[in-house]
Amino acid sequence: MLIALNLLYLIPGVVGGTETYARSLINALARQDSDNEYSVFLSKEAADLDVTPAPNFRRVVCPVVAMKRAARYSWEQGVLPLQLLRENPALVHSLGYVIPLAARGPQVVSVHDVNYLGHTGRRTAIGRRAFRFFVERTVKRADKVITISEFSRGEIIRHMDVPGDKVQVIHLAGREVENGSAAPIPPSEIQRNIGRPYIMAFSSLSAHKNIGRLVTAFRKISASVPHALVLVGHMPEKNAARSEIESTGDDRIIFTGHLPDAEVESLMQNASLFAFPSLYEGFGMPVVDAQHAGVPVACSSAGALPEVAGEGAVVFDPLSVDDMASALQRCLLDMDLRLTLIANGYENAKRFSWDKTARETLDVYSAITS
Repeated sequence: MLIALNLLYLIPGVVGGTETYARSLINALARQDSDNEYSVFLSKEAADLDVTPAPNFRRVVCPVVAMKRAARYSWEQGVLPLQLLRENPALVHSLGYVIPLAARGPQVVSVHDVNYLGHTGRRTAIGRRAFRFFVERTVKRADKVITISEFSRGEIIRHMDVPGDKVQVIHLAGREVENGSAAPIPPSEIQRNIGRPYIMAFSSLSAHKNIGRLVTAFRKISASVPHALVLVGHMPEKNAARSEIESTGDDRIIFTGHLPDAEVESLMQNASLFAFPSLYEGFGMPVVDAQHAGVPVACSSAGALPEVAGEGAVVFDPLSVDDMASALQRCLLDMDLRLTLIANGYENAKRFSWDKTARETLDVYSAITS
């Protein structure tokens, strides 16, 4: 049968975890399924994305710029249903929250979380209202809603008043690695320049990533540990978090900016600790990456993070700088705890794989079309 995958939302290098989800799921579907045909619908920005890993995958590039959300919504709701009518797929799976509401036939949607309800992100007020409008109608119209954690499932059911049996959890995984293990990566120039052990964390433009409190927590313990704090990714926008970072004057707080994947992987593998202080996560793929790399994890108790981290992390209250500081210090100085976290993390990471994600997604397709 023909399956249409709607990736019109995907802006490479911008949409974060939902890009990793789309690319990893497509690669895993190609490994698991040689019987069905797939048409992958993309915006102009994603035209060169590798979404045809096998002969049964075909790209359809639409003349729309996803960054211009109004134009993308107009195409997705007005033109895509006509394209799908010509394609005549057995089902449509939209991987980024919103389906073409007028399209005929069975539809599946992936709704990763309802973060937009509590955290504004970078959308304007009008943009948030439009997104919420489409997501809420999508959840009502879709035949099945896939989400990525029990936490997100509960949030969707609670906020959108949908039957529990309509929403199915299919966990994600971490970064794809060949042969099931991450090969050691030599230290990068950035690591050589750091010149000391370090805590690694991901910075972000989004306030809910809670980087300001992490910086404050690190400063509380910096006199008792030799480590640096390495923040990878975009600097927070002009808010309290950025002001906190810029006001420190501490050369042990290192902001790398955006880095290529290979350098991020190298930094992760060689970190003394991975910290994830987010106020809200629907899953938390970096936690699994760190565990797979044999790095102790200290993470927030918010959202789906305890569900995903299992016994392989020390969790802390993300609103309490003192609790966060205590967790960081314990994970750096308690050698027995570190060994336990590494061992438990390895075991916990085995629960997740993209092949498992693909198999469970194919089961949804079969159930919808049977």
